[in-house]
Order: sequence, then C-alpha cells, then structure tokens
Amino acid sequence: MNVLQNLIELYNHLTIESTYRSVVRKILLNLKDASEANVYDLAELTESSRTTIWRMLQMIGYERFTDFHYALKQAVKHYSYYNRLIQTSRMHTEEDIVTAVNNHMEMVARDIKQDLDIEQIRKLAKRINESEGVYFFFPYRTAAIDSFQQNLAIAGIETNVVCLLPDMLSCSETMRENCIVFCMTIEHAETQDMTGIFERLEERNAYTVLFTGGETKYDEYTKELICSDPRPGSAMESVFRFEAYIFALSEVFRKLYIS
Repeated sequence: MNVLQNLIELYNHLTIESTYRSVVRKILLNLKDASEANVYDLAELTESSRTTIWRMLQMIGYERFTDFHYALKQAVKHYSYYNRLIQTSRMHTEEDIVTAVNNHMEMVARDIKQDLDIEQIRKLAKRINESEGVYFFFPYRTAAIDSFQQNLAIAGIETNVVCLLPDMLSCSETMRENCIVFCMTIEHAETQDMTGIFERLEERNAYTVLFTGGETKYDEYTKELICSDPRPGSAMESVFRFEAYIFALSEVFRKLYIS
C-alpha cells in the first residue's frame, strides 16, 4: 500500500467520533500543506498534538515521522504516477480513456479463460472448507471478497479482511493454524514491505495464496499463485481478473459445500 491508500483506509475504518479520523481528514483535505509540514506544523494543521500524530502514524505502519513525511511528499509531488489505471501516453482525449478501458476489458476477457482453472478452483474450495479460517490481506475491499465472506460465514468459517500493515502483523500473529490467507501485493518502491507479515504467516503454517499480477519478491512464502501471468498487465486488468476469480471460487464453494 502507498501512503495515500493507508490514510484513506484508516479514515474509512475509524468511527466518526475518533480523534484520529479527524486528524486524517484534515491531512487529506490539506495534502499539499501536510506534505511540506514537520511534526509540529502537522499537529497545528490538524489541531492535535505530536503524540496524536505519532499514534496515528503507528496505526498505518510508519515507525518514524520522517518515513511518513517522505512518502507523503513523494505522493503529492509526483501524483501523476499514483493511482493511475491507464498509461498517460494513451490519454490524449476523453475518448482515448474510454477506448483504453474497452481494450483492457477485452484483454481481461481473454485472460480470464486462462485464470479460471476449474481443477485448481475445486481443490482450493476443498481446502477452504477444511480450514480454520480464511483471511484477505488486501490494500482495499472488493465486492467479490464481500460476497465470498457471506458464503464463508454461512459455512461457519471464520473470515476477515485486513487492510492496514499493523493490523496484518497483529492478525498473522494471533490467527489459528490451518488458515488460508489471500494476499495482494503491490510491489513498487514506495509501498510498504510485507516480508515480516509473510514470515509470521509461515510460522502459523498458514496456506498463503498470492495474487500480485506480476513478478513478486515473496515467492518463497507463497503456497499457491492465482491469476499469475509473466506478461505485465495494467492495474485495471489485474483488479478485474482477481474479482472474476474470487467470484468464481465463491460460487464453486457455495455449490459444493452450501447449496
């Protein structure tokens, strides 16, 4: 996850009454000023204290203010590289954007035929049915995961979606053995390192299913890959391919073990 994803996820996660939600809100509404601020300035900008700022940073996995400040400064200064689903070289007009989306969807339709290996899906559904819990370590929530969690709940299988790095660390230390963890990694220079999480999952004998949409540095911790493709694809293609896979897995699981 990058720093903006972290802040937005924390904001969505906290209650309306939370002091930390108010702090994050003021950062998000004043990103340029926040990116230039030192810890004293940020406390003043958010009408809070240095202690509150520090605790908020711990919630999203930053050990030092300087690390957070650098990440936020880079995100704001170079925002054209963030949250981009379509290459800028393809977007000269609004019509180009629509054409690019259509082209990506055609590629997704082609790749899904390769992704949806029915034997792999059956085996994974069986493993899920025999597991102690199913977790999703993801930078964001998806409709497919939400639907799957409902089926898991009906089957009496513990399930949770965990989006923030500190919560992933805590969850990986406390989950029971024989759990399945679906992980999505976005592996760019500015994203947080997940090695410690994978090490803890290995200690818990978790069955780690990795979706990365490209090459990964976490191969040694991965028990199974889904939607793997050596061909580099777009972020948009990766999102839709994963959604299609999880929807299919959820429905296969439901047919075999619920319906």
